Amino acid sequence: MKKLLVVDDDMVVLATLTLGLRRQGYVVRDCQSSLEALEVCKSEPPDLAILDIRMPDIDGVQLGSVLARMNIPFLYLSAYADEELVKNAVETGALGYLVKPLEVAGLVPSIKAALRRAEDLAKIKQSNANLALALDSSREIDVAIGLLMGRFGFSRQESFEVLRRYARKQRLKLPEVAAAFIAGEMDADALIAP
Repeated sequence: MKKLLVVDDDMVVLATLTLGLRRQGYVVRDCQSSLEALEVCKSEPPDLAILDIRMPDIDGVQLGSVLARMNIPFLYLSAYADEELVKNAVETGALGYLVKPLEVAGLVPSIKAALRRAEDLAKIKQSNANLALALDSSREIDVAIGLLMGRFGFSRQESFEVLRRYARKQRLKLPEVAAAFIAGEMDADALIAP
């Protein structure tokens, strides 16, 4: 069950949305202030936050900016559809902007779409992190291969095989061996020893 956080200073709107979304099968936490919402997000990050823009303490756009830095996806909910406000909302990373009044049944498709989009974005971020790690590892391996080629006159393939053979023998990962060799923590002669 997906966890939602609803933040609105209007008690009627807050109660209506919270009750309606719970009936739709969501686990819902509600807050009447942005400061309270921040505390909740620190201790129990939701899968999606639904934020009213006009709040008395910290406005919803500022709260959205903080949530974006915390990697918590969010939608805005407002009684205002002013173009500048929508532009600012989009720039903070909101997954949607909904205009009040609205019924819970009309909100559910937007929530489902936002949750799906948040999952897709999380996968993309993870994929980018994995790619960056792989590129860093690849660079270290390339440098180690170059050092072996220069020192022993091996071909690129021979140098790679030396590193790979040593990594297997020592039950280490190839990037670990390359990093240790580059850092001078490993003697080149130890790498080529049978």
